[in-house]
Order: sequence, then structure tokens, then C-alpha cells
Amino acid sequence: MKKLLLSAAFIIAALAGYAQSGSAPVSPNSQDKGCHGCGDPSDQSVVLVNLELCNVIEICPPLDVMTAKFDSKEDYNEGEELEDFFGHKSANFYVSSNRNFNVTIKSSSPNFLYIGSGTGNTVMPCSILKYNLHSNGTGGTNATPMNWNPLTVAAAPLINNGVHGVNKPFSLKFKADPGWDFAAGNYGLGVILTATQL
Repeated sequence: MKKLLLSAAFIIAALAGYAQSGSAPVSPNSQDKGCHGCGDPSDQSVVLVNLELCNVIEICPPLDVMTAKFDSKEDYNEGEELEDFFGHKSANFYVSSNRNFNVTIKSSSPNFLYIGSGTGNTVMPCSILKYNLHSNGTGGTNATPMNWNPLTVAAAPLINNGVHGVNKPFSLKFKADPGWDFAAGNYGLGVILTATQL
């Protein structure tokens, strides 16, 4: 019903604008043909168009994978920056939105998921993973408080007031610093990035 009323409003507005142009549509049968039956040699028709623009936002890629391998004393002492499959130390993202937007970051769970047969402590908190807003081409402001920020289950501001447009880029770096307290094995965690229109 709402669309019907909206379409009717568009038609009325279009016809009003057409009438104000000084030449309302006239049927050939209603023209004054004069004494010889000859009228205007042209006629007109009107096509009314309607565009419905919806709010759209998309963050790409929908999935990325970053890893680190701890196999030396230096790795455990200093922590490791995560890399993708190609050895890149940053994860690149693009936001497309027809309105300005914010981006937040959070952990999918309070602890890493452990897979392995190691004995000892396997409960690794998500705060072991830290993130850094490496680059920001969104036109918005960096909302992170520090260079390296511990991940939490609460959504934390990453970018404020990104500017609307297509493929607005930003990139993240991740660093893990587990220390010497956890059993050997594989630890996995989901990091959720959310882009929200303002």
C-alpha cells in the first residue's frame, strides 16, 4: 500500500510538472483541426519513471586467514605478527556504502579454540591477539586507542565516520604474544569486523 501511494505521488508530481511546462498532453481527437481538418503534425506521450534507492553496505573480503608459527625462543619471547598464505603481514578490506559508516572489531569468542593433544594450559584468552589499523583509506578517523590493541568480545571502534563510496580501503595487522604459558597445538579464533551505516 505504501508503494502504491508513493507511486501515485510520483505520477501526480510528474503530471503537475508536465502541465507547468505549458504543453499538456492532448489527444489527436481533441485537437482543433481547423476548417480543412488539418491539425498539429506532432503528438506527445509521457513515460513516468521511478527509481527506488535502497541503503547498501558491503565489506569485502567476507573471509581472510592469517597465521603465525611459534617455533623458536625469539617467537615466544617477542610475539609474532600474523601472515596470510602469501606471506603478507596485513589483511586488506574494502567497504562499499551509499552512506557514511563506522567499522568495529571484536572476537567471536572469549577464548581460542584448541585442537591438539598437548598437556597443560589450553585456555588461551582472545586478548592474546592484538590488532593494529595499518592503513585507512576510508576518509574516516582511526578510532583505536593504541598502536597494538588487545582483542575483546565487546565490539571496539576501529574506524569512525568512513566516507560513503565504493571500495573504501583499510588494512589490519595482527600480532600474537602468548608467552610460555600454553600447551603446544593449534589455536584458532574468529575476528569479526562489522561495517555499520550512520
